[in-house]
Amino acid sequence: MGSASWGQGAVADEAADVELIVHPSLCILERGESLCRDQVEVSWRAGQRYTVCLYELGEPDPLHCWEQSRSGAHTSLLEAADDVHFQLIEMADQRVLASHAFEVVADAQRYRRRRRNPWSFF
Repeated sequence: MGSASWGQGAVADEAADVELIVHPSLCILERGESLCRDQVEVSWRAGQRYTVCLYELGEPDPLHCWEQSRSGAHTSLLEAADDVHFQLIEMADQRVLASHAFEVVADAQRYRRRRRNPWSFF
């Protein structure tokens, strides 16, 4: 684990024993789609007990809270046109223990393998 970043399971330096996992963590929009609809499970685990709440970045209300726990999971139906960032916040001092993004990719071509050889003209 390392310092906080959005692309993968990230943890804050002070809480290096906390891991936040989003599954699935990627949604590829097909041509003509503008909204990703998927059931997403956000889970976490830690080496010690925390009283925490899971938030979707930008939303005032938590998705779920746990008291004095070492792990937890929350499943919900997500509808998103852009990336959704989740944060696990310790309630005692409002510290972000971990963060992770659910990525929405509009360009499906980036994730598809080319079918033709690069030297082929047809």
